[in-house]
Amino acid sequence: MKRRTLFAIVLLAAVPAALAVAGGAGGVGFSGQLFDPSLSSADLGMSATTGFGYGVDDEGSRVGGFGTSFLSESGSVAGGVGGMLVGRELRAGPFTLAFTLWGGLGGGAWASRGYFLGYGSAQAELGVWILPWMQVIAYVGYEALGNLVPGPPFSEAFLRTPVLGLRVAWGSP
Repeated sequence: MKRRTLFAIVLLAAVPAALAVAGGAGGVGFSGQLFDPSLSSADLGMSATTGFGYGVDDEGSRVGGFGTSFLSESGSVAGGVGGMLVGRELRAGPFTLAFTLWGGLGGGAWASRGYFLGYGSAQAELGVWILPWMQVIAYVGYEALGNLVPGPPFSEAFLRTPVLGLRVAWGSP
């Protein structure tokens, strides 16, 4: 009986803490490489699929995680990374403007050789809540993906490029 009472007290104490979170979302995104000879290191026709989730506090700070799989048009580059995202968002009615940094680690095959990879991306996004629980997001960013080992970091397998993508998120505005 004492355990049940203690459990009920802890549960009731946790409710206000859970309600203090301003919002958050989780969803899926799709992106593609925007090749520009002056901004990209290679034209691989890279596409990516990402699953993500994050929380947002009352001041608009985002913190969350993601997992991304990537594949080039030719199939010569394939793999995935997972990591953390941090950023800031501003809201006005049904619109959300956000700036986020994504960083992670993973693995992949690059020209028939396996690598432990590092990933980083800076992104700006504009989203609109089309339902009280669903948001559509367009984003543009610049990302880098490269080998950590084997070989000197970012030397044997490296891609830096602009990206353009679309996300669908479910959560609370």
